[in-house]
This record gives sequence, structure tokens and C-alpha cells, in this order.
Amino acid sequence: MNNYEKIASGVVVNRIRSSWIELFKFYNDQASKEGGTLSMAFVLLTINEKYGTPVTKIAPRMNMEPNSLSRLLKSLEEKGFISKRKDLSDKRKVYICLTKSGLKLRDKASEKLFALEKIIKSKISNTELTSFFNVLDYISEILESEKKISYKL
Repeated sequence: MNNYEKIASGVVVNRIRSSWIELFKFYNDQASKEGGTLSMAFVLLTINEKYGTPVTKIAPRMNMEPNSLSRLLKSLEEKGFISKRKDLSDKRKVYICLTKSGLKLRDKASEKLFALEKIIKSKISNTELTSFFNVLDYISEILESEKKISYKL
């Protein structure tokens, strides 16, 4: 192990980033077999299968920037996974609805997600997972706190 690897392996942000990239690659490999991506799968999972979901609710649920979501929705619509529907009483409100192929892809995405979830939970104890989630929560709190400090400067 070279000096960079020794240092990087002890940097919290690098470890989180590396794990996320591994997870991202794993899911993208799975999703690409179905013509999708990890981001597409998560969008499909946020959409109410019966009524659709207002477009304004999707980005906050995914912690995603609206511009990135717009590109993603356009791609999903072009591939035939979603359709848009205007609200009958408020023409400004747009709902994103799943098509039949969108429902199928969503079901496959859900199946893959929960299969991996089951594997992870079978190999990591509840105590370790609770500690892991606590650390993630603390990191989120730290980041929120730092944002507030940065804005004041």
C-alpha cells in the first residue's frame, strides 16, 4: 500500500465516497441490463404507482437538484418508463406517472434493492447497522451546521 492509499483509507469522506462508488457501479451494472441507471431506478421508486407523484415532490425525496431531475425525467419519458399528466383542477401541477414498462422496471429495481438489503442485513448485525446509521446522521448534522456557519461568513 503506497502512502496515498494509507492516508486515503483513513479519511472519512474518502471512505464514504469509495463505498458509494462501489454501490453505484454495482447498481448501474444491474440497471443497465434493463436499459436504466441507478438514478432512474430511484426516481421510479419514488413515484406512486396508482396516482403518480407531483414533479415538485420527487427532487426533495431524492435530495436531488431540480435541473438534474429534469434531465432524468426527460430520459425516462423518452424511454417510455414514465408519462406526465396535468392536474385537472390546477393546470400548473404536473404529475409523473409510471407506464407499464416503468412499473416493470420499478419492480425489478425494487427486487434488486431489497435483495441486496437482505444480504447486507444478514452479514451486518443490527447493532452495527444502528451505529452506522447514527454516524451517517451525525455527519448530516455536521454538514448542516457547517452550511449555516458558511452562510454567515
